[in-house]
Amino acid sequence: MRADAIRIADEADPRIISFRGVRDADLRGRDQLFCVESPRVVRRFLYALLAHKRLAATAPIIAPHSLLLTPAVAESLEDVLGQLQANIPIYIADDSVVTKLAGYKMHKGALALGYRPHQSTTESMLAVVGKFGNLLVTSGVVLTDNIGAIFRAAGSFGGVGVLLAGGSSDPLHRKVIRVSAGRVFTVPWAESNDILGDLERLRSEYGFALIAAENTTDAVPIDDVFQLPAIKNAPRIAVILGSEGAGVSAEIRAMCDATSVIPMAKPNALMESSDQPSLNVSVASALFLHRLSGARSHTSATHS
Repeated sequence: MRADAIRIADEADPRIISFRGVRDADLRGRDQLFCVESPRVVRRFLYALLAHKRLAATAPIIAPHSLLLTPAVAESLEDVLGQLQANIPIYIADDSVVTKLAGYKMHKGALALGYRPHQSTTESMLAVVGKFGNLLVTSGVVLTDNIGAIFRAAGSFGGVGVLLAGGSSDPLHRKVIRVSAGRVFTVPWAESNDILGDLERLRSEYGFALIAAENTTDAVPIDDVFQLPAIKNAPRIAVILGSEGAGVSAEIRAMCDATSVIPMAKPNALMESSDQPSLNVSVASALFLHRLSGARSHTSATHS
């Protein structure tokens, strides 16, 4: 354990007041912080920080505020904790103290706070993705579980950034970070305040072909859409995923080179004829990411 780690015996200790309750609304509004929880996700957060320190590109740039760990977790993270800057406080407390302070047990002995970054720009994200990197664009995907799962999928297939628009859920929400398994720290992302303008710039300035993932009468099956000349010949592709209810808007679809659907089975005998099968937006993202990545070989993936 790092020699300057600070032992905390009482949840009322004023030095750890920022961890009290760790409610996202308070963290955002009061302190401009975000919270990371569980040993595995805290490790991924810290490793991404250290990798950036060693000149690995990232967007947005995240800075740590402090850590609150149980002794056992601190020992398990010793290899990364020893490389952190000395001015980053590391507090050590028993599990009961951490639970009383946080108000829940899901932390599993590890909480970290980070400073919320200044808004990441589309340009900074694209610089990290690289000139051949593709994009997922979320338009109004509001459920934290879905945004978290989209980031987890994006981190698994690689070579892609995420552009969040139309009121999509906060990528640094505590639950999003947890559901993403910490991939919000390894996948480049930015937030858009002008999705139509940004899509036009992606096409005209950066050479993106645009695909709307939506079930419409003119939608092209996913197996065929990547063979269309406008898509096949484009240097890079952006797939737009719509809101959980309304899907991709007609205005956005009109800007796209193609609309694509994932074919599914017809209703069976237990379903009404109007009850059409559908996929969760995060599942759809994974299928499109698989096609974008061209992944054909196994890289010893795990379920962690």
